[in-house]
Amino acid sequence: MLSSTKVFQSSFVAAGCSMNALSSQIPVRWASFKIDHMKFMFLIIAFILTNYCFAQSDISKTTFIKSNYRLEYPSTWRLDTSRISGTELFVFSPLENDNDKFRENVNVIIQNLSGQNIDLEKYKQITDDQLKRMANDCQVFESVITKTNKNEYYTATYTMTQGKFRLKITSLCYIKNDKAYLITFTSELDKYDQYKKVGNDILQSFVLTK
Repeated sequence: MLSSTKVFQSSFVAAGCSMNALSSQIPVRWASFKIDHMKFMFLIIAFILTNYCFAQSDISKTTFIKSNYRLEYPSTWRLDTSRISGTELFVFSPLENDNDKFRENVNVIIQNLSGQNIDLEKYKQITDDQLKRMANDCQVFESVITKTNKNEYYTATYTMTQGKFRLKITSLCYIKNDKAYLITFTSELDKYDQYKKVGNDILQSFVLTK
């Protein structure tokens, strides 16, 4: 997938009080994009790997509402709207214990596609090409466009290594009114199954409101 971008995040591929851990998105590189997606993506990952926050205990859900979208996340997760590296927001999981150095997270990026003639098919193509070139140890599990009665979106799931962390990433991309909305869930690979449901719940809670 692709703030101005990464197609993977183009975002895809986005902490707190002390230091350590974030999300990942892998930017896609295309001549017409205004930002080097790959560098943008790793910028986000680097921030994630160096920042973390205090854990919380409430298990209720919180709804984050903007003028054009909304998103739900567990109240135990921490919201960061400081627009880190061009992201709209990050939500971070609590640390599990003192040895936990990575906070699973979800981030949102909005990319301006005006004048670039990019639809979901083109976005998928750009992302697929980027993932092939991005890392020798990148393994793609899913790269599909889904159509429902209500909307259409692109999903990509893949693994990659960043520093000492082996990560698994799932991103959704919606395109509307010449903007790409990238929502990306990032987890340590060995904890992905543990966080998969909550991560997917957050991804699926994303709704474009206009």
